[in-house]
Amino acid sequence: PHWIKEKKLSIYHLPQNGLGIPLDSDSKIVTTIHDLIPYTMPETVGKGYLNKFLKEMPKIISSSSGIITVSEYSKKDILKFFPTFPSEKIYVTPLAANENFKPLDKKSCKNVIKNLFKIDSPFILYLGGFSSRKNVRNLILAFEKIIKDLPDNYKLVLGGSLQDEGETLKKLVYDNNLEKDIIFTGYLKDSLLPIFYNAADVFIYPSYYEGFGLPPIEAMACGTPVVTSNVTSIPEFCSEAALLIDPYNIDELSKSIEDILNDSLLMLTLIKKGLSCSLNFSWRLTAEKTIAAYNSMLK
Repeated sequence: PHWIKEKKLSIYHLPQNGLGIPLDSDSKIVTTIHDLIPYTMPETVGKGYLNKFLKEMPKIISSSSGIITVSEYSKKDILKFFPTFPSEKIYVTPLAANENFKPLDKKSCKNVIKNLFKIDSPFILYLGGFSSRKNVRNLILAFEKIIKDLPDNYKLVLGGSLQDEGETLKKLVYDNNLEKDIIFTGYLKDSLLPIFYNAADVFIYPSYYEGFGLPPIEAMACGTPVVTSNVTSIPEFCSEAALLIDPYNIDELSKSIEDILNDSLLMLTLIKKGLSCSLNFSWRLTAEKTIAAYNSMLK
């Protein structure tokens, strides 16, 4: 914090929810608040982080000259819990997929995954965390209902570091004798993510709550059709480019998977719309909107 004073900074930007904010700074404080999940779904957040977040956030909000957030939905949540903060001082700067998320040769990607992970079947993909907020349990149950009805011996591939909640889901898979049909990859290097997206026939992201929801945009940028939730910020960015479902309805999730795998025209339509949608997001645009927010605050 002393460096801020020494350099006489005009703006000090904290991009991770404002934790660690210097309360005695002479600079204008800009805070990126990605979401308020500890307020809206506290049961899905670790106790230590939850307590710290709930304790610090009122001070962070009141000390900020401006707030940057990642969606109109998150902006609405901030105003819901902190209604006295000026709406015009909350700036929305959507995120974007990195440039390595792009269409690649599908056959080559499948071969890489076959060699590294011994996955030799067509597959449905989920990538992301295993917090209960991500709703992977319902995805597993929805897939179980339709395994025998799917063409081509499809597998469900769940990518990401397991930890406690992931291990619970893995136990669910084993208890239901699904280990041959549902594959946990464990932690995946960033370089492998575009390969998985491209090799998958469908990407499923049934999250209950997202401040932005980057994986659907990454999948779209790779030319992979997307099934995702019709709640919180997700429709704001996916609109008609994805098959939107009620994440609380397992039957609807099952049907969406069947529909997309059995309808090549629907699949091709979603691929085309998804690629077009992904072009609306870039880190350059994020940067430009961030600079515009800075300039507005300096005025």
